[in-house]
Amino acid sequence: MTNTRDAGATKNPTTDAGTNGGGKPAGTKPSVLIVQDDTLVGMGLKAHLERLGHSVVGQASTGSEAMALYREHSPEVVLLDIRLNGDDGIEVARQLLRERRCPMVIVSAYSDRELIERAGSAGVFGYLIKPVNAEALQAQIEVAVKRFDEQERLAAEKRELEQTLETRKLVERAKGILMKRLTLEESEAHKRLQQESQKRRISIGELAKRIIESEEMLGG
Repeated sequence: MTNTRDAGATKNPTTDAGTNGGGKPAGTKPSVLIVQDDTLVGMGLKAHLERLGHSVVGQASTGSEAMALYREHSPEVVLLDIRLNGDDGIEVARQLLRERRCPMVIVSAYSDRELIERAGSAGVFGYLIKPVNAEALQAQIEVAVKRFDEQERLAAEKRELEQTLETRKLVERAKGILMKRLTLEESEAHKRLQQESQKRRISIGELAKRIIESEEMLGG
């Protein structure tokens, strides 16, 4: 098969309708990287995507080419075949996700249950069976993007909650140290923490952490 690397991006003509939350023009379709070792299939996908208004940043036929284009162009969606030139497309998707998270969609002639489960475990957000028409492609991209955004939102909320709980634990420990060292009531110790964090221009959690570290260093 002939391999290609089309690094030229086709611009979306919709550029003057304001901007969306990501800083792109409102209504602009996400940019796409195609990872496909069959030139004709890749050309067909590219034609579909451009007709749908997507910018195609390039086509890779191997995992190393995919990583290079991924780093260079930061596509917002990646379409991958499973059988590549000596590479496993699902593993390539896993590697790309470790580099930077974005929606990955498998486009393959294979529909084995084992492959679909592997793709899901790797973090892929969509799976299309060839041949693919433009309508199915657009629908799968939209679903994948929505699922990805929702997962990222939930993950961010979880991290924020975990950070909040960890900060509370640190503050409670630091208050206990101040109450013991300075003979303060709990409310006074908390107020002291707030005042010091503002004075030093650091978060109350960071201040609490420093107080705990100092106490442990002094053998308290």
